Amino acid sequence: MPQQVNYCVDPDWLPYEAIVDGRHVGISADYMRYLQRVTGIEFVLLPTESWSQTLTALQQGDCQLTPMLNRSPEREQYLVFSDVYFRSPNVLVSLREQPFLQSLDNIGERSLAVPQGYRLLEYLATHYPEIPIVVVQSEADGLTAVASGRADLFIGSLYSINALIQQQALYQMKIAGWVGLEDELRLGVITGLEPLIPVLEQALAELSDAERIQIYRNWTQIEIIDQTNYRLIWQVTTAALGIILLLLLWNYRSSYFNRKLQEKNQQLKQTQARLERAVNKLQFLSSHDPLTKAYNRNHFDQSMQKQRRQPNSDDAFSLIVLDIDYFKQINDQHGHLVGDQVLQELASELMQQVRDGDQVTRWGGEEFVILCQKTSLREAKVLAERIRHSISQQLFAGSVQLSCSFGLAEQGAKEPLMACFERADKALYQAKAEGRDRICLADPLVATVS
Repeated sequence: MPQQVNYCVDPDWLPYEAIVDGRHVGISADYMRYLQRVTGIEFVLLPTESWSQTLTALQQGDCQLTPMLNRSPEREQYLVFSDVYFRSPNVLVSLREQPFLQSLDNIGERSLAVPQGYRLLEYLATHYPEIPIVVVQSEADGLTAVASGRADLFIGSLYSINALIQQQALYQMKIAGWVGLEDELRLGVITGLEPLIPVLEQALAELSDAERIQIYRNWTQIEIIDQTNYRLIWQVTTAALGIILLLLLWNYRSSYFNRKLQEKNQQLKQTQARLERAVNKLQFLSSHDPLTKAYNRNHFDQSMQKQRRQPNSDDAFSLIVLDIDYFKQINDQHGHLVGDQVLQELASELMQQVRDGDQVTRWGGEEFVILCQKTSLREAKVLAERIRHSISQQLFAGSVQLSCSFGLAEQGAKEPLMACFERADKALYQAKAEGRDRICLADPLVATVS
């Protein structure tokens, strides 16, 4: 096992990682310090000037490791990857006058800026070859391309885009859509150092949820940009002093200056309000589905990392997974616009039926998940039956009458929430196989004896 490993990072990708004054900062920097402390391996930063230069250094073997990147077929030719240890959603960004596009499927002939060397280039070439691509050097360059009109849209990570918008005061930008492809960030080491992967994964496995959350918060706290116009303050102060000195002679002009000052203060308040609305919208989009306003999969994944039922605890926790029956027929017969309205109305109905503390998540397509706090399997079945009955009693958009299939599971002691979800999802498929429009319960989790 090597005692020293050279590593490279993306020098301009905050809050994930960057090089500032020759020093590695960001989320990956905190993880690297932790790994060095736990494994005893000395990790030495080899600075680069761009992400493309970092990838070249890895291909040539000058760098032996990079701490935070996505896996792709091209990169697998010269790198070996760890398991995913950090996830992040990708979004589309446009100027405010552009329509909300929702996803890559609706881009049409609009041009899309993508940073050189990003996995997104491979993904778009494979799945969306018809989209016009504008290759840029960095995410900051991509946002500038949209602001200057060189590109219609930019695609990138939500957290880094949020940081750049604040740093560069690009408040003419907006989130124009949600990209299904998530950043699934891993450690990558060059071929020949494969034995290093299990050592690093073991160290990451020992990192507690609280420590992971603290690293995330260290670098993703949203700061309101200081909008103070010091030049304006100086001008107003100077004018005020002049007014005081010449008050007897210029009294009739005092009301004029006072009105101008009030207008400037009102402008500052309006600017602050717009900024706060933009920040709130970014925070909402990072955890909610833009179509239905239910929680999104990114929020559900974060909840899964935190939720674990403790041994001997009386607090039960259950999952309800439901899927609209024959939803494709609705889209085929009534069109996708009606289909979207049906999804919106169903999500609204679900959020009205659940109790305080329950969370409704759009898992994907026509599938939803309800996280039920302090709820046994029997109580979850009562809730599911109430929802099923309510859906059957109403007409949705386009005079569509719906039915849904349900799969339920109660989380076992020490059982990861994802394992509980898989059991509920299996019960959902059983409900569909038995004829749909019904509720099926997952088999109870069998406790193992140690």
